[in-house]
Amino acid sequence: MQYFSKLFSRAPFELLELHMEKVIACLVKLDEILKIFEDTDLSKLETFSASVSELEHEADLIKNDIRSTLPQSFLFSVDRSNFLEILSVQDDLADVAEEIANLLTIKQLAIPPEIKTDLTAYKNKNMEAVWDVKEIVYSFEELLEASFGGPIAVKIQNKIDQTAYKEHEADLLKRKLLKGLFNIAGSLSTPDFYLWMHLIEAIGKISHSAEKLALRIGMLLDFK
Repeated sequence: MQYFSKLFSRAPFELLELHMEKVIACLVKLDEILKIFEDTDLSKLETFSASVSELEHEADLIKNDIRSTLPQSFLFSVDRSNFLEILSVQDDLADVAEEIANLLTIKQLAIPPEIKTDLTAYKNKNMEAVWDVKEIVYSFEELLEASFGGPIAVKIQNKIDQTAYKEHEADLLKRKLLKGLFNIAGSLSTPDFYLWMHLIEAIGKISHSAEKLALRIGMLLDFK
């Protein structure tokens, strides 16, 4: 994309935010799908899943353009390798969104009433971690202006800790959800049971990737 050469007259962190916007779009669409997939027929789910895949592809295009256009060295507070590592971890969130959306199209699933409440809580907690890390990424400009120190750095460190704790909370909810799933395993078909296992694992990757991104940014604060 030719406009990237113009954008490099500005801080590359604006490009990170541009990529994050597309990543968040993937997750917002996924969140919509997870709220309605039980009551939506498979053909409609495939259409929704295709939308997530398209957004993920657009995120990949932005990521690849940043990688190919980013100079080998640039005069900013973070070196190129660290910047690209943050970009890569951030892109993992879009990949996870696509993975979950694709899993939902394998076969029509009904949410067993015994796990419905726990599933909703688990999904919501994973998404909360994403909204937290989004705030962290969108604070890069302020961090740069403050040379990665001062009150803004303290604020971001607190948000990083909050993201990590939400990943921990998501793990606890996952354990509870899995126990509930195994308790009703006898009433599920083998394909449904295995698909639920894969879905639960994949949803957990959301908060895991969010925490990984937050901690990677936190390393910059430690380094500075």
